[in-house]
Amino acid sequence: MVCEPSLAFCARDIKLGSFLRLGKGEERTGGRERDSIISDVMEAIVGAIFLDGGFDRAKEFIHRFILSDLENKQLFFDSKSNLQEYVARNLKKELEYITDEENGENNEKIFSSKVLIGGEAIAEGRGRSKKASQQEAAYNALLKLRSSNVS
Repeated sequence: MVCEPSLAFCARDIKLGSFLRLGKGEERTGGRERDSIISDVMEAIVGAIFLDGGFDRAKEFIHRFILSDLENKQLFFDSKSNLQEYVARNLKKELEYITDEENGENNEKIFSSKVLIGGEAIAEGRGRSKKASQQEAAYNALLKLRSSNVS
């Protein structure tokens, strides 16, 4: 759980980006949602809690905001693999990702992807890379399949 994407996921979960004080350039280029920034802030918060309140307080924060809801967090990080396994095992249909949109400047692009199962668009995702947008699309598809018990 201690890696940039997972800490960024946890930071987004508690809307940490909305509390950041950023420079104009970083604000303009989407720094509040940049994984590298919000994951570093999450680490800094854990460190500050440890320095101010000690190990037990830091442990409490970590359990409450980082290690909570592990099933959904694990589902997110393995979502492309999980979706592929689910589709192969239960639906026996073709699985395909289409990245159909790119917005922003070269170093600030946002990609949009769709996941298709049997040629039908099931879910969409967005991210700062094609891989990230496909991962989110797969996660959204898994949530949809899980809630509707499609088989």
